[in-house]
Amino acid sequence: MDDSFFQNIKMLDNGKINSLISMRDAINVMDQAFMSFSNGSTKVPHRSITYIKNLDLFFKPAYNESLGRVAIKIITQKKDGNLNGVPAILGVVLLLDMNTGAVLSMMDGTHITSLRTGAAGGIATELLSRKDASTVAIFGCGVQGKTLLEATCAVRPIVNALLYDLDIEAANKVKLEMGKKLNISIQVEKGLENLSQADIICTATNSKNPLFRLNDISQGVHINAIGSYKPDMQEIDPQIINNGKLFVDSREAVLKESGDLIKPIVDRIFTKEVIKAEIGELSNNINNGRTSDDEITIFKSVGLGVQDLYIANAIFEKHSKL
Repeated sequence: MDDSFFQNIKMLDNGKINSLISMRDAINVMDQAFMSFSNGSTKVPHRSITYIKNLDLFFKPAYNESLGRVAIKIITQKKDGNLNGVPAILGVVLLLDMNTGAVLSMMDGTHITSLRTGAAGGIATELLSRKDASTVAIFGCGVQGKTLLEATCAVRPIVNALLYDLDIEAANKVKLEMGKKLNISIQVEKGLENLSQADIICTATNSKNPLFRLNDISQGVHINAIGSYKPDMQEIDPQIINNGKLFVDSREAVLKESGDLIKPIVDRIFTKEVIKAEIGELSNNINNGRTSDDEITIFKSVGLGVQDLYIANAIFEKHSKL
């Protein structure tokens, strides 16, 4: 094979990605991604997950004919978190030309994942939370917790953040870093006493049990539930879902993958009809979101290949114009 084939592949690390796309840009791209998924123009084959001892291996493809692009993400996630300074989540995203099959770019999949995950929470927050929301609570102070915080601040007038993590040191690091970056007040919480102050709650943990209960939160809160990507995981109290309006990234995906829905459905607490709409249906004006300030809204996401496709393509297109 001609060596030029490999030389033409654009290698983009997290520094380059950050220079090409802002969080606000990424949120707009996620809106387009979810719209394309819900209207059927982007095809997302069911992701493959292989469990290897303490390692989860994800293979996630997606393609869109109008874009003429294919994205394949390969991600590893360690169950025991960071190890010897190596992040818990690592991976690469390959962007391909759909017509030729040529690899156009290889990107830092770890950063793509955290960026598009935060941006997904951002567009859900923009579509579903109260416009005057000013306090956000973050459960899980890893990379995804940070991008969720940044995205929330990009779409709402946030002045205060509450951080929750079993690792207090990790929470304090996020407080120091993001307090300066976002110029907001940040508190590290050790209990749920102040959770009712939150207008927005973001969860990004591997918890197998609900993180809080219905009586811990206030009416009118919006929740971005980003963890619980396996059937044995559960972050959200089923009674919160029963008493709120549930929106998802993909009906099929969350019903197959997330314990937040699988467990309560098995226990007959609610049925799959509890899902009001896919988030892309809101932007496509097929369904309505929040209809009053007192409603509890929940966005449940397990992550879709369409997100990787659209964000990778947007980054590649910007890089190509340099």
